[in-house]
Amino acid sequence: MSFLKNTCVEIKQLYLRLIRMPGPLRRAQKFRDKGMQIGEGTYIFSNVEIGGNGRDPIRIGKHCVLTGCVILGHDASVSWMMGIKESAVKPVVIEDNCFIGFHAIVLMGVTVGKGSIVGAGAVVTKDVPPGSVVAGNPARVITTVEQLIEKRKEGLAASSVTGIS
Repeated sequence: MSFLKNTCVEIKQLYLRLIRMPGPLRRAQKFRDKGMQIGEGTYIFSNVEIGGNGRDPIRIGKHCVLTGCVILGHDASVSWMMGIKESAVKPVVIEDNCFIGFHAIVLMGVTVGKGSIVGAGAVVTKDVPPGSVVAGNPARVITTVEQLIEKRKEGLAASSVTGIS
């Protein structure tokens, strides 16, 4: 009887911990519960689509933010034309501390390197080097995260001098 009581207490504690989580952390936990590898502190917003509803071979690192994007670990585009019932499948890896922007698409077989930013609307067909900012269709490196931060700091400094807020 004490086993059942302890189990009920553990379930209640887990439930309370989950309902206190912000929505994007709770959504990440739901994908973890389906077996996806997702690091701690990763935010997956409700408008994110993950291929195969979390069944594609996709691994997402720690402290990432996914906003309104699509991550696909499969491609069925020509399978039906070739009479093949199954999709081509290749793993997608999003390493730690990445940001994937709104309406971006990350296709199968891609690794997004640690600390990178995928700009809004980008279509990522090739690996993204660590610390890079990519944008466009197809996505290409436009700068480094370090350079982007410096540009933003300069922009903030300039706007505070001119009184623009």
